[in-house]
Amino acid sequence: MTTAPPTGSRPGRSARRLTLWAAAAALLCPLAAAGCGGGAAGTASPSATTIPTHTATPASIAAGAETRLLAQQGLAIGLASNVVQSQVIVLLDALLDSTSCKALAAGTGSSKLLQKSTTGSVATAEVDLYYDGSCAQPYIEAAATLTTASATGTISISESATYLGPAGATLGVLALSESVVFAEASGGTSSDTVDGTGTFTPQDGAPPVSLGLECEIPAGSSTPPPFVCSGAVAQPFPALGLSLATVAPLTISLTPISGGGDDDDSVVFSGTQSTSESGATGALSITTPTPTTFVIAGSGTPMPSNTTSGHAALFALFSPTPTGWTVTDATDGTAFTLNLVSTTQLTGTVTSAAGATLARLSLDASGSGTIGYTGGGSAPVTNWTLGG
Repeated sequence: MTTAPPTGSRPGRSARRLTLWAAAAALLCPLAAAGCGGGAAGTASPSATTIPTHTATPASIAAGAETRLLAQQGLAIGLASNVVQSQVIVLLDALLDSTSCKALAAGTGSSKLLQKSTTGSVATAEVDLYYDGSCAQPYIEAAATLTTASATGTISISESATYLGPAGATLGVLALSESVVFAEASGGTSSDTVDGTGTFTPQDGAPPVSLGLECEIPAGSSTPPPFVCSGAVAQPFPALGLSLATVAPLTISLTPISGGGDDDDSVVFSGTQSTSESGATGALSITTPTPTTFVIAGSGTPMPSNTTSGHAALFALFSPTPTGWTVTDATDGTAFTLNLVSTTQLTGTVTSAAGATLARLSLDASGSGTIGYTGGGSAPVTNWTLGG
């Protein structure tokens, strides 16, 4: 059961949905696994540790790179969705000024505005999100700065979000920076546009993961028609001596759930034209030649394009079943698949076209857990980002 914001402070379904999606997509940075951090987001070099000597054969390195690339993209979808949802909540809490504990409008969980101050067009706010419905089990501790430019219909948002696991351990910090332009206020476009970049730095010392997202969301209806977002992710994999990066478009569709509340929508998404590259450790990054486009910068080698398809039962921070998605190598049919088993567990695999298992994943509600590779070895997965 959800708790509505105070009477008179909540916009109607049409205005709210457009506003939330504009803010969401900007903050999403996936439909996504890491954050958004102002302008270009470069792939950070690994910390000052010795990179292992690589004795694997070129063929095994190539197979390992393909498996990790598919897992990287698949996990990024989970992070993107997470960032979209959490940033919508942070934005709403900051705007509504209510410091009471609020159950989330869709799905489970809760949130609370801890403090807010405003000077002119700049507001700072601290908002916590929780796994449970009574603000007792912290999940995200967000410190955000919102700057409004009324003349251009723009809200610029920068944020540092600390993520905590279900047992309370710190997972890492997501640094976000995004811009939202509302069509009605700007007067120059029929779409709400969003763009952002950022970095997630895992607490366990794994190399930072860089991301980006841009969307143009048609304005003027309570439920937008299908629209396209472009997500980007880049990170080093010291164990392979490689960096992997992808820019992937996704077409997103929302469908109001019959008999549900104003905020109850199911989600379907798909994409077919990803651009992926591999390069030396630390050689690749995500750059933004224009505010709404991303490219892979650095010296890289093209990798096969991947296709994506998926769904969520509810557009919510914690979606119920059935929720899951698949990313498939369009060349050889190798596929990453992840499915929600329960509110506390997700399981996934990477399989060849012939059905051989290449990797297995087990994750908790925060998108954290372990990936084990059939060829040997395992790596942590932290807040929807792949380590090692």
